[in-house]
Amino acid sequence: MADPGQVAVAQPPMEPDRSGQENLLVCLSPSPVAIPLIRATQRLAAAQGAKWFALYVETPAHDRLPPENREMVAQALYLAAKLGGQAVKVSGFRIADEILAFARENRVSKIFVGKPKARGWRRFLGLSLVDHLIWHCGAIDILVVSGEAEEAAPPQAATAGSKPRRLLKEYLLAVAGVGLCTGLGFSLFPHLALRNLAMIYLLTVVVLSSCLPPGPALFSSFLSVAVFAFFFVPEYYSFVVANGEYTMTLVVMLVVSTLVSGLTARIRHQVQVARRQERQTAALYEMSQNLTAINSLEELLQVAAEQISRTFDCRAGILMPGKEDRLEIRAGQAYEDEYGREGMVAKWVFKHGHLAGSGTPTLPNVKGIYLPLIASQNVIGVLRLETEQPQRLLEADSLRLLEALGSQVGLAIERENLFRQAQTARLQIEAEQLRNTLLSSVSHDLRTPLTVIAGSASSLLEGEESLDSETKRDLAQGIYEEARRLDRLVYNLLEMSRLQAGEARLNQEWYVLEEVIGSALAQLDPQLHDHPLRINLPTDLPLVQIDALLMERVVINLLENAMKYTPPGTPIEISGRIQDRELLVAIADYGPGVPPGQEELIFEKFYQVAPGSQRGAGLGLTICRRIVEAHGGRIWAANRPEGGANFHFTIPLLEGAPKLDKDLEEL
Repeated sequence: MADPGQVAVAQPPMEPDRSGQENLLVCLSPSPVAIPLIRATQRLAAAQGAKWFALYVETPAHDRLPPENREMVAQALYLAAKLGGQAVKVSGFRIADEILAFARENRVSKIFVGKPKARGWRRFLGLSLVDHLIWHCGAIDILVVSGEAEEAAPPQAATAGSKPRRLLKEYLLAVAGVGLCTGLGFSLFPHLALRNLAMIYLLTVVVLSSCLPPGPALFSSFLSVAVFAFFFVPEYYSFVVANGEYTMTLVVMLVVSTLVSGLTARIRHQVQVARRQERQTAALYEMSQNLTAINSLEELLQVAAEQISRTFDCRAGILMPGKEDRLEIRAGQAYEDEYGREGMVAKWVFKHGHLAGSGTPTLPNVKGIYLPLIASQNVIGVLRLETEQPQRLLEADSLRLLEALGSQVGLAIERENLFRQAQTARLQIEAEQLRNTLLSSVSHDLRTPLTVIAGSASSLLEGEESLDSETKRDLAQGIYEEARRLDRLVYNLLEMSRLQAGEARLNQEWYVLEEVIGSALAQLDPQLHDHPLRINLPTDLPLVQIDALLMERVVINLLENAMKYTPPGTPIEISGRIQDRELLVAIADYGPGVPPGQEELIFEKFYQVAPGSQRGAGLGLTICRRIVEAHGGRIWAANRPEGGANFHFTIPLLEGAPKLDKDLEEL
């Protein structure tokens, strides 16, 4: 395996899993051999029914890898996740130690590694990855897989030319830093002791280690000791040390400078990893917060596209199936597709659930990168990104962050779809319940008045000559009252259906409340004969903006409810007053009142205080609440201290009401 990084697939550590299930671990370097290693491990895991992991160990050398190699790492991790493995990336300095630590933590039984390249001196010194794993694996099996056929990658001329130039520049900076320190040493040599000059060189090593990669930094450590020994340690201008004490000084200086160089390089690498992880965590947290607070699918998609575009500095768009299952751009920036290639790639990604597009091995001859949006193992959309540097998005860190953000978007879309389905199911259940209740009402509350009407009409027809005028009048009065009751019941049922479906529209005009109450009393005049009516309304009530017909229905339903549940001869009171920019209307009776704890239940659909004792469908109070709330008011019930129920409802007093006196003058 190559040193810059490794990827792995894992199983139980040194001790076998008690359940008998094996966990496999495959280690992959940033090279073409990573893909066949993952596929081989996946096939074995599928055959054994084992769990497997894909692990990449990121070392400081990872940042200096060519873009093509970093892309190989990202593609390997992505492929492992798609094939059912758990892709994991960790940071460290010794690849073998990190692999073994991960294997033991996850109870791995077999580790798959690629066959190492021929490096005789590393094998001779025991520095190869395979040798280290074999010597320290304990009970874990190490399986070496050959990938020579896949390693025949085309030469990378541009990268091969740029890497030596970069290394040469870094080593020249190390030489220049030591040279400046030496010039400063010559100027201070007559004034400082030898140990103080050594401190200046150590400071130079620290500064260079914080700016340069580990190789040039380590070179600066040896170079600084050599230059210090050559120029400032007797015998001067030679590497001969005249005093044993100076030898100890040089040895200590070499050890300290080497340790400082290594520790500084590690700290810098850890800082870079921490910053990168912090940015990724912040991006994921922001995305989670934004998507959680949104309930609209269109707004959710737009926010997700904008944040992904801002995070990766690219053009982002989200495609989802539309009419005839064609992918349509639902959010983000549109794109040109002159020859239809972009659309073909998007369809392929949606169908196969795999990354494709620019910079990837799959369908690369397009401008965009296409990532499937997956939720519950189903592809529900496609995320499209377009940038001038697609390789930057396909690096391991960027691709994993992009995949994590895409997963959040997919889950948010699925959550929104499930919410809509739940709403639809709830409405269907409510509609079914409403239909069943309506059928029950039709079978009882509608059939009873129809039976009375039919019987009375039949008696009138059959006894036209034998019945006296008084009996005929009573039968006709019964037909009239039952017809009126049937009319109110049908009206309530239709009105409840309209209000629940949201089809009712308010026709609001400025009215005097006394007119609305007077019209309601006129319709109920025959029924009110058994209930004395008391009206207590101030004479200076302002005009209210209401739908007069609907508000009239509120008064009628409340009065009918009072007459239904109170004994004959008991009075009914109607009062009103202005309170907190609202007109408060109260209708009180002297009946048994509302049973304790049912003050809110009586406003539910089809709820009756004593089912079967009173005729009706239990919709009157529900309709009252819907109408009052549609006007921006409130309605509630309470028991009176002296006995009886008191129903209150409010009507907001809006600004701009005409003056009554002015209106009367115009009339």
